[in-house]
Amino acid sequence: MLIRTTAPQSSIRTLSARAGTRIALLAGCIAVCAPVAIAAQPVDRTVRGTVMDRQHEPLAGAIVQVHSETTLNVISYITGRDGRYIFKHLSPDDSYNVFATYRGSRSKARRLSRFDSKLDRKFNLTIKLP
Repeated sequence: MLIRTTAPQSSIRTLSARAGTRIALLAGCIAVCAPVAIAAQPVDRTVRGTVMDRQHEPLAGAIVQVHSETTLNVISYITGRDGRYIFKHLSPDDSYNVFATYRGSRSKARRLSRFDSKLDRKFNLTIKLP
């Protein structure tokens, strides 16, 4: 009595063809789904700019504030000699109001909306000094 322990050649070819098809489908799914998964990751936003007076001179020591409309958190930054400021890691799911104060004077507030798709915004703020 002979017992066969290996599969016939025709069934091996069928199994390898099915495995090849499955691997190709899996690779195609990864190729299509991977960019979607990467794009779905939350990305932080950045707000930067310069605080200036009416003559477009930078204001060193101006206080720039970012107010969150959702959490009501406030982040502050004191400008250097060049009058520049930067706020990183802002949530894309929140809206913010950005303004500057300098020696009792205040700039107009600029709004960064959660519907704004730009990840890096530049708001130059002008303060009218007395």
